[in-house]
Amino acid sequence: MKVGMITLGRMGEDIARRMMQDEISVFSYQQNYELSSEQYDAGYISGCTTSIPLLVDQIKKKMVYGVKSGESVLFEESGIFMLCIPPENVEHTLDQLLPLMVEGDVLIDLSSSDAKACQELELYCSKLGIAYIYSNVFGSRVAIDTCRKIFRSLAP
Repeated sequence: MKVGMITLGRMGEDIARRMMQDEISVFSYQQNYELSSEQYDAGYISGCTTSIPLLVDQIKKKMVYGVKSGESVLFEESGIFMLCIPPENVEHTLDQLLPLMVEGDVLIDLSSSDAKACQELELYCSKLGIAYIYSNVFGSRVAIDTCRKIFRSLAP
């Protein structure tokens, strides 16, 4: 399982480390690439990128080698993306991330945005076929089931 985390402050770094301990690959994007590189070097994350589009590629692209042909095939799989950002950065980040997401992807919002805005976002995402989980309030059953391993790794 792979998760793309957007920003790794103190809370995000701890979350990433816990997921990595449970063999969940965590790739990150934050504006401070130098800090991401330090977190990668320390083994807290599986990799880091310099932009949201590159993060999406890192999470969703998968290389598979043909059993019979020996040729490699690149295909796109569903992605799980986790926002661990201040509420004032959510709208700008979503403006970059949502156009890159497709049906079957999951968005986990760990920000402290207000519940009404999150309910509107959940409705919008559901129309796109994107499962949305707002960590402080709600998430669809499908989204929760998809991310069960993540939540188990974060449970005390």
